[in-house]
Amino acid sequence: MTPDAAADRYARQRLIPGWDQRRVAEATAIVIGAGAVGNEVAKNLALAGVGQLILCDPDVVATSNLSRTAMLRADDVGRFKAEAVAGALMGLVPGVVAQARVADLAAGAGLGELADASVVLSCVDSIRARMRLLGRCVLAGAALIDGGTHAFGGEIRIRLGPDEPCYGCTLSAHERGVSDVPWSCYGMSPDGPEPASIAIAALIGSWMSHAALQVMLGAPPSYRILSIDAVTGRSSTVATEQDQTCPYHRQLAGPVTTVPVSNRASVAEFLTLLGPDDEPFTWEQFTVGWRCSTCASYATKLDEHAGTGSSVSLCTRCGGLIRARSSQRLRDARPEASLAELGVAPEEILPVRVPGGEYECQRLSR
Repeated sequence: MTPDAAADRYARQRLIPGWDQRRVAEATAIVIGAGAVGNEVAKNLALAGVGQLILCDPDVVATSNLSRTAMLRADDVGRFKAEAVAGALMGLVPGVVAQARVADLAAGAGLGELADASVVLSCVDSIRARMRLLGRCVLAGAALIDGGTHAFGGEIRIRLGPDEPCYGCTLSAHERGVSDVPWSCYGMSPDGPEPASIAIAALIGSWMSHAALQVMLGAPPSYRILSIDAVTGRSSTVATEQDQTCPYHRQLAGPVTTVPVSNRASVAEFLTLLGPDDEPFTWEQFTVGWRCSTCASYATKLDEHAGTGSSVSLCTRCGGLIRARSSQRLRDARPEASLAELGVAPEEILPVRVPGGEYECQRLSR
């Protein structure tokens, strides 16, 4: 090995036919979920030299995570996963930029970021989260690699274009609408959490990482669904067809205009960029106030008329149950609230209904 090769961190990778380290270094990968599989994916891509990683996860590190997460230590218990993993990655690989987004997937990565990313990797642990991320990637036209595990194997699903069969095509209408809850959020259960091990997380994470690198290098895998059985040592592609009733195939329509404000701007600042009859909406609901179900009294802050110290909020006026009121209409929000406070992600693309009923797309600036 020449002295130059010995000093080159990626010398062995450069020997791979078709490898282009420059393309890898210029790539951006968005990893949704920084748990076991997400940990492996982020580690592998950072070690391969991917220049920028965006890690999105709202959860904190639990002791039970430590047996399946190479980038986490005992001192990280109680810290946000995304922040702990991002810090570890930047210490592991000089030059890598790892951004931590401590937020739900819809608030953590905007449609503009998804559209610009080289690839999005779904490392979530519920069907509902998978479908939400799939829907956002479809809107943005983003390349998506989704991985799931079970005790002795897992599955990789790749969607590169709106005309391809997707994960939603393999589900019934009922299954697409299921509202399951991640085990990390579920608490006590009669059956307990799903079984999991580092061996399977690493196996599925490696397949996902390799597929992501192929996409970055312009030579994506020929398969779209891959089933992996660790017991028999077999992997097999799964053929599927697009379900014409599947709703996850429609991209944003019309041109996208970038506006000179970010998600840190206030609602009032954003509204000044629109016409008086324009109606901007968010993709996710946000809370606009609280109302008593008994006396109908209304408050813009929960502590204005609700008791505290309980998981159930009761009206201090009549003792009735307090319920949150939600909206997706931005004009319903407090003018001084920032878009980020409402759950709007960085570089989000917001739909705006203009007079006449048509919609325009407004992309927030960085």
